[in-house]
Amino acid sequence: MQRKKDNTIRVLVIDDRMEDAESIVTGLRNDGLAVRANRPTSIDEYRQMLAGQPVDLVLAAATSKTVEAAQALTLARATGNDLPVILIADGHDDSGLAAMLGLGADNIALRNREGHVRRAVQREYRDLNARRDLRHLDARLHETERRCDALIDSSRDPIAYIHEGMHIRANQAYLEMFGYADFDEIEGMSILDMVAPEDAGEFKALLKQLSKGGEIPPLHHLTAQGADGQEFPATMEFSPATYDGEPCLQIIFRRKEATVDSAMIEQLESLRRLDGATGLLNRPTFLQSLEEAIARSASAHEHHGLLMIQPDHFGTLLQSVGINNSDALMAALAERLRPLLGEQVEAARFGEQVIAVLARGASHADTEALANRIVAAVAGRILETGDHSLTVTVSVGAVQVSERNAQVPRVLARAQELLETAQGVGGGRMELYDPGAIDRAEQDRINAWIERIRGALANDQLVLHYQPIINLHGNNVPFFDVLMRMDNGTGEVVMPSAFLPIAEEHGLIRDLDRGVITKAVRTLAANAKREMRFMVRISRASIEDTSLPAFIQQVLQEHGVPANRLIVQINESKVSTQINEATVFNQQLAAFGAGFCVDQFGVGLNSAQLISHLRPRFIKLDGSFMTDYARSPEQQARVKDLAAAGSAVGATPIACDVNDSGSMTTLFLAGVEYVQGNFLAPASADLSFDF
Repeated sequence: MQRKKDNTIRVLVIDDRMEDAESIVTGLRNDGLAVRANRPTSIDEYRQMLAGQPVDLVLAAATSKTVEAAQALTLARATGNDLPVILIADGHDDSGLAAMLGLGADNIALRNREGHVRRAVQREYRDLNARRDLRHLDARLHETERRCDALIDSSRDPIAYIHEGMHIRANQAYLEMFGYADFDEIEGMSILDMVAPEDAGEFKALLKQLSKGGEIPPLHHLTAQGADGQEFPATMEFSPATYDGEPCLQIIFRRKEATVDSAMIEQLESLRRLDGATGLLNRPTFLQSLEEAIARSASAHEHHGLLMIQPDHFGTLLQSVGINNSDALMAALAERLRPLLGEQVEAARFGEQVIAVLARGASHADTEALANRIVAAVAGRILETGDHSLTVTVSVGAVQVSERNAQVPRVLARAQELLETAQGVGGGRMELYDPGAIDRAEQDRINAWIERIRGALANDQLVLHYQPIINLHGNNVPFFDVLMRMDNGTGEVVMPSAFLPIAEEHGLIRDLDRGVITKAVRTLAANAKREMRFMVRISRASIEDTSLPAFIQQVLQEHGVPANRLIVQINESKVSTQINEATVFNQQLAAFGAGFCVDQFGVGLNSAQLISHLRPRFIKLDGSFMTDYARSPEQQARVKDLAAAGSAVGATPIACDVNDSGSMTTLFLAGVEYVQGNFLAPASADLSFDF
């Protein structure tokens, strides 16, 4: 089972001034890092924090007197944990920096150099995760090898491992088939000794071909020879493997009975490897081939091209041809692509609506040319699918596989991401991972998204999804968290992570905020009888917009919606650096009855002090507190403290990302009034949830 990744970076910030520490943490959060920070106020408290809670990084001001840099480093190393320490320097001084490095700091960041602290934190956290993953994988590898050895020994399939033509491992079934009592009798023996003389030449040529990276045949038929010299017909299956860290070849020998039809065996083997609808390789076979290609990229510096191909607007196409014709649609697409595939190109039906292509030995130019040919070969052409003829376009996400990205999950994720990007800006195009032209491609992508955002605002293509917020005390008033999406023009939904950063950077975020508020109020008006409440997110830029409260009041009045049914929410990290503006904003909302909520609450250095100034109507606890909440006394105590801090200033606590029923009772006892999360109800366009 894979480990669940927690992307929250847990840091200890050592700085004499609370304001300076808060500035560091806020800067990291504003740069998009999920940071949970604590600040020790004495060396004893620093010791307790190191011993009592998980910590990923220590950020220590070089000039700190509370805990001096040398003490911070010494105590961090004394824990025995892999705990990087970054020293924060106020200025650039060669001798000073050298002295800091001499103390044993893992990195140094300049406080006043824009982005320097963020880059240092990202680098050290990435390296820390890499070391953790390596240790985890090493343990998993040893455990897997132990289990594999046990499985091989107990298997009734005759299995052997061959290195440079010699036996280095064989199980009991293999020994019995050839008439040997113990592996010592064949250790170091050539595999050719197991092959009858008349087939030895052909088999030797096959081994030579495989040693040079040639294509592995699904089956190889020959006449085998036992220890007593008796010959018998057999089939062999090959697959690459490693044994004791050395690359080798796994061979499964099977005695072939004379009555078995070899043509039928090959036909069955072919069916096992192919997708029945398209005639392309199936997903397991393609993944095995991809793993082999990527392994060669890592070891032999080979380059390959991976392409993910998907028909655009697949849902709309199925409405035209019928869901029962989805296989026929993919088969027609496969036929259109088949002439484009050369000898070194493998294609597979990778998913219900995705075709994957592996171009072995392809250069970057070859991959780009193949992707463009695929887009052009489908665009504007008619596909025949049973009783229907229709025109289809496809999008292609292409990745050049090389030594630098030679990991199967990484290249698959990047190809899928590029495929979604190509479809998100209209489809009928290809997106290629091109490190050499990344700036140009990025700018083209940004320009396309800017036009899409403007079009969505002009054409009412913002889409609202709603996640129920449930009252643990049984109050059944409908209450929803409003989540923004975008219609890409065909009814398909684009998630905000694809366009919000671009909207913020190019001055469109305030327009998006106003568009969402307007649409949310219209929906409240259309459901007036249910008296529901909505919680709507806004950006940091909108807090600075002094005209926004008046705009909200006007929209509510125009649609006849009571102001107390709308709550505006914003992240704690975004208001912590704009406390005065946020306080005024909240007061203006309260003046006409609208509410204010601090989202992602509890991860600041002094969250309780923040809400004592703001006095919001709601606080929504950061989702990271729900990670393993039911089994974590530490998380439960922290949530109870935060809920009490909120209640003390009249702010109703909400727990989000609740993921199991066991948490509900504990949250109720902790003073949390509302909960939400996919476990309770996922976000959707449906407002019919029964409260």
